[in-house]
Amino acid sequence: MKTVAHLSVVLVFATLILAVPANGAAQTNNPCDTPNNLPPSFFVVPEGPQGTWTASVSPDIKQAEDPSVPVVVDSAGAIQGPASHRGMRLGCGSLRNQSQKTVTAVRLRWILVRRQDRPAIAQQGYTRDTVLIEGATPAIELSIAKGGFRQTDFSLISFALVTQPLSKNGLLTGDYVLIVGVKEIVFDDGSIWTAEPILR
Repeated sequence: MKTVAHLSVVLVFATLILAVPANGAAQTNNPCDTPNNLPPSFFVVPEGPQGTWTASVSPDIKQAEDPSVPVVVDSAGAIQGPASHRGMRLGCGSLRNQSQKTVTAVRLRWILVRRQDRPAIAQQGYTRDTVLIEGATPAIELSIAKGGFRQTDFSLISFALVTQPLSKNGLLTGDYVLIVGVKEIVFDDGSIWTAEPILR
């Protein structure tokens, strides 16, 4: 088992502190509802770890291919800062409601992996050897009609905080993929769907 894999158990809770508002609810005002009129602050990339790291963001394909998952991440993107200001900010992502109920809230989950491990994940699923760190956001209050789509701001997931346990002396190296999926769904009838644990 890789050394960093041991961190996932201990740090999964510590890394959940991702800009949670004081009342515990997230995003009553969704900037991604008007993607052609995003505020300038949306494009400000917070400073991230220094070093020679590279990273990208990807939807959780395993969830997207599973018809039993009621809401899936259809797209996810990120903005990266210039070489003089290393960092990455997640932007608007798209959620697809493939259930027959209206959604009222969503919790996103994230999984940090090495790019080189993606073929193994495709074949074997997530394992303790391939999942570096995992976590979830607070609830995002938003409505998605049955069979509908909705964009929302994924920047509740902070790349700087996610990767902090992997940095050494403030430097991060490696090529990473931040996989974004769905952790929990609340429906208008009060029912709640929760994803199976990533690691069993």
